Formats: sequence, C-alpha cells, structure tokens
Amino acid sequence: MKKAVLLGLSALLAFTLFAAESGPQAKVANAAKQLGAKPNYSWTTTIREGGTNSVEQPPVLGKTDKSGLIYLRSMTGETAPEVYMRGQKGTASGTTGWRTLDEIAKPGGFAAGIVRYVRSWKTPVDEATALLGKVKDVKEVEGVMSGQLKEDAVKELLEFSAPTFEGQEPPKIADLTGSVKFWIEDGMLRKYEFSVKGRVIRGDQESLATRTTLVEIKNIGTTKLEVPEEAKQKML
Repeated sequence: MKKAVLLGLSALLAFTLFAAESGPQAKVANAAKQLGAKPNYSWTTTIREGGTNSVEQPPVLGKTDKSGLIYLRSMTGETAPEVYMRGQKGTASGTTGWRTLDEIAKPGGFAAGIVRYVRSWKTPVDEATALLGKVKDVKEVEGVMSGQLKEDAVKELLEFSAPTFEGQEPPKIADLTGSVKFWIEDGMLRKYEFSVKGRVIRGDQESLATRTTLVEIKNIGTTKLEVPEEAKQKML
C-alpha cells in the first residue's frame, strides 16, 4: 500500500514538474534563451503612444552580438544619430562627430534625459525576460503567449513615458492596466508587444496615457555589427 502511494506521489510530482517546464511561461523563457544563444541578431522597435489621438514614433533599428554590444538608430533618414553602447559606456554620432554618452549628458537637463532614455534600452532577450517576470499569468491562445502585466510594472513603464522635469512634482498615475504578448517561431522568440495605459495627474491637469511597444526580431545569426574606429575609441 505504502509503495503504491509513493509511486502515485512520484508520478504526480513528475507530471507537475513536466507541466511547469512545458507551460506557456517556460516556453517564452526558453525561446528567449534560444535567441540569446545566437551570435547576433537585429530588431526593430515601434512605439505608439498618446491618448485620444495616438502618435506612432519612427521605428528604431537595433543590433546586438554575443559581446553585449548594442547598436541603435532611429529610422528617420540617413542622417539620424547612431548609438553604440556596452553596459553604461556608449557613444553617439552628431553634427560634431562622435561623443561619449557622458559628454552628451554633461550639461544636464534635456540632454541628460535623452542619455538616460538611451541607456534604458535593452536587447529583446533582456527586455522580454524582464517582462516575463512582471506578468501575472501567461496563457497560450492560438500559438500566442500572453498575460496581464502587474500593476507596479505598468506604473514603472508609464512613469518613464511621462517624465518629471526639474522642479516638478512626480505625477500621480491611476487606473493602471497593461498586457504583453509573445510570438515564438521554431522554438525561438521572434516578436513581442506590450501595452500600458493609465491616467496621469499633474496638479489639476489630467490626461490619458497609453503606450504600445512592438519589437520584431530578424536577421538572426546574419547581422553585421561593425563599430567605426572613431566610435570605438570613444568607448574605451
């Protein structure tokens, strides 16, 4: 009798572990891990934000490789600034040539805010993994993994898109909602999208803030990432 009970418990434990390892959340985690194991890849990030009248920002082209190097360029034209960074060290092109991110941020104010924004960018592997840890429950419907974002995660994302300038009180954010979706192809993460929404209150002013970010991954293993010599020297 005891042997039968033990066998039953072992079978139940094995089934539970298998379900956990093969569930939607595990699928996304493994898909991100598979992407991270590749030598390089590219992606485009498209952000649409606003309330009643939404505005779509120009897509941002990103590239990365196994060394942790990240390349970013807004797809607004051939003269758009380029950014190379590894960790907190980085450099960006401009009308006066390449400058380090620290040099650009030195005057403070708006320039420093731009640098903080640039440094906040993550690779899709890191961003998707972080988002996965902020989802209440991941479900699979017709091959798409999706879930609702936790309230504190939505608040953090909305606060970032509604920055506080010097001398201002931080805004109050209420009625928070957010969701995330992941698409997997051949066991690898290929696309994800997350949306956040809430009311932003500054004094007696109130506005509806929404932000939807779509990341599409491409050129896996075939991305070319070469740093110009001048930019390379700025990153030393």
